[in-house]
Amino acid sequence: MHEIETAAGRVVANDTQKSIDAVDQAVMSIAHLCASIVEVSKASRLPVGTAQGALSMAGTGLTNAIESHEDIGRATRELIKIQKASNLETVGFGCPPLHEPSARTDGKVFANRAA
Repeated sequence: MHEIETAAGRVVANDTQKSIDAVDQAVMSIAHLCASIVEVSKASRLPVGTAQGALSMAGTGLTNAIESHEDIGRATRELIKIQKASNLETVGFGCPPLHEPSARTDGKVFANRAA
C-alpha cells in the first residue's frame, strides 16, 4: 500500500481539476475560434479559400486539444488507481468515479462514417 499524505493528495487533486478545466476551456475557445473564422469569412464575403489556411490550422489545434482532453482523462484515471492502492483510498477529493471512456479515438478523432 502506498503511503501518501492527505495534504499532498489534495494538491494533486486540485491541480488535476485545474488542468481538466483548462483543457475544457481550450477546447471550447478553439471551437469558438473555428466558428468565428467561418462567420467572419461569410459575413465579409471572402472567397471560400481565403481563410482556409487559418481555419485548417485552428481545426488542427482543436483536434490536438481534444486529444489532450483524452490524455488528461487517462492521467486522471491513473491517479485514481494510485489513490485506491494507497492509504487515501477512502478520502474524497471530489474525483469522478473510475470508469472507461464512452468512446476511444486511438489517435483518430473522426471515425469513418461509412463504416
